[in-house]
Amino acid sequence: MGVKELFVAIATLLFRNSTVWRDLKEGIPGKEFNVLREYAVPVIALVQLAKFPLIGVPQPAMLFAIINFLVDIAVLYVLAGGVGYLLGQERTENSKAMMLNVVCYSMTPVWLCELFYFTGLWSWLFAVTALSYTLVIGKNGLTCILDLEPVASRPVLRNTAFFVVMVNIVAFLLINAAMRLFNF
Repeated sequence: MGVKELFVAIATLLFRNSTVWRDLKEGIPGKEFNVLREYAVPVIALVQLAKFPLIGVPQPAMLFAIINFLVDIAVLYVLAGGVGYLLGQERTENSKAMMLNVVCYSMTPVWLCELFYFTGLWSWLFAVTALSYTLVIGKNGLTCILDLEPVASRPVLRNTAFFVVMVNIVAFLLINAAMRLFNF
């Protein structure tokens, strides 16, 4: 996936996520797409590269970007496993891939708002806003892809949302600790 397609995918996900979920559910025959390699890692890497001018000092910026990248990837894997466990879906390769797709796409607002974590006390507002939108995108994705009934799935979606919030709070605190470590 090129840079132009990546930005189109981000914009489509942020502003018309129902089309993304519908296309993902229908699947495009003959097109193999690894969401982790072709979407999540490039988005996280672009956000980390965009932080370099904000930090201004190359060596600490590079170390901070590496730490932040590792935290984001760890959060991605923890969320994919936890969401799959909380939803109680069968453990087929297709269901694991769908959980990873939902988590990768829904975490996009959080990754993009990491650029605003340098704003002091305002960083909490950006984090809460991004996390709220992440929950909306994730709920839309889970209900569309898994065909969950709204009334019967409320407890499962509530527990999943709580898990996503807790994991992202820990990630936010780890990123802020790394910022304090490097005196940003």
